[in-house]
Amino acid sequence: MRRARTLTHAATGAVLAAALLGGCGGAGPAPTTGETVTTPATAAEQTATNPVWPSNFPDPQVIRDGERWVAIATNGNGMNVQTLHSDDLATWTQGSDALPQLPAWSTKGKVWAPEAHRFGDKWVLYYTTMAPDPAIQCISLAVADKPDGPYRDTSTKPLVCEQDQGGSIDASPFVAADGTAYLYWKNDGNAVGMDTWISVQRLSADGLHLEGTPKRLIRQDLPWEGQLVEAPFVWERDGVFHLFYSANDYGSDKYAVGHATASSPTGPFTKDPDPVLTSTAVAAGPGHCALFEKDGRVFMVYHAWSPDAIGDEVPGRTMWLSEVTFDGAKVSVTPPSTQLPKGL
Repeated sequence: MRRARTLTHAATGAVLAAALLGGCGGAGPAPTTGETVTTPATAAEQTATNPVWPSNFPDPQVIRDGERWVAIATNGNGMNVQTLHSDDLATWTQGSDALPQLPAWSTKGKVWAPEAHRFGDKWVLYYTTMAPDPAIQCISLAVADKPDGPYRDTSTKPLVCEQDQGGSIDASPFVAADGTAYLYWKNDGNAVGMDTWISVQRLSADGLHLEGTPKRLIRQDLPWEGQLVEAPFVWERDGVFHLFYSANDYGSDKYAVGHATASSPTGPFTKDPDPVLTSTAVAAGPGHCALFEKDGRVFMVYHAWSPDAIGDEVPGRTMWLSEVTFDGAKVSVTPPSTQLPKGL
C-alpha cells in the first residue's frame, strides 16, 4: 500500500511553521483554511510504514466511521482540532478543523488532547482548553453529528476545572459493557508543583453531564513516571478494565505508556511496575495513546518524536500504530517500529 505524503514540498514549510507542539504544552495556531491537503506518494514509497502520519499530530485518537477511519488530534496546522481520514489505517489525508469555533470563555488555538465518543446519534468531543480567570487549562465538551465534526460547544463555563489542583486536562470518555459511562482526566498538578492524579466520574447517558462525585485513582509513584501521570485511556476486556496512561516529561525520550488493571471502572487499579511502550531507535517518547479495534484485533495509536528532533516543531510528534494483545490482566504492545503491524 502507498502512504500519502502530508503536503507538497512547497507547502510543507509554511504549514509546519504554524504547527504547534500542543497537548501538555504549546501555543495557538495560525488561521486555517480548512482545506484537505494531500499529494500522491512517490515511487520510492511502495510500502506503508510508521509513522503513518509524518507531521505534527499530537495526542491522537482513531475512530471508525462506517467503512473509513477518522483521526483527531491536538491543535496544529491552523486548526483547533486536527483531523485525518483513511480507508486502510496506513494511508491518510488531511481534513478540516473538527472544532472551528470555541466558546466565548476560551481562546482560539488553545485546544489540546481531544477525544470523542458516540452517545446515541450524537458524537461528544471532550477537550482541554484555556480558561480566562484564572488562566489555567480546563475541560470542555462539544457535540456533532459525525466523529470529524464540525463540533459545537455551547457551554458558558468548563465541564471540569480543578482550580486548586492546577487545572484539569486530558479528558477521556469510556462506556463499560453494562452501558455506564465515565469520564477520566488528570489534574494539572505538575504545572503548580503538586501531585498529578488520574480521576474518574460518572457521565450521564448522553455524555453531556457529570454525575456523582469524582474519585482519584492513581498518581505518580513509580520511578519511571517522573513528576506526573496523564493521558488516561480505559479498555475493557473479558471483565478486566485496563487503564493505559502516559508519564514523565512529554518533551523527552523518557515519556512512555504505563498500564494498570482493575475489576471495576472506578478501581482500585494495580499498576504494572514498568511501562508497556517505551522509546526505540526510531521513535522517542511514545505516549498519549488511544486504542481501537479492527477485525477482532486491538491497535494502539500514539505520538512520538523523531529521535534526532526531540522537542522540535518539525516534524513534531508524529502518529504511530502498534498492536496490543491481552492475556488476562497482562498486555503486550509491539514496540515502535517503522514496520506497521501485519495485516494493515
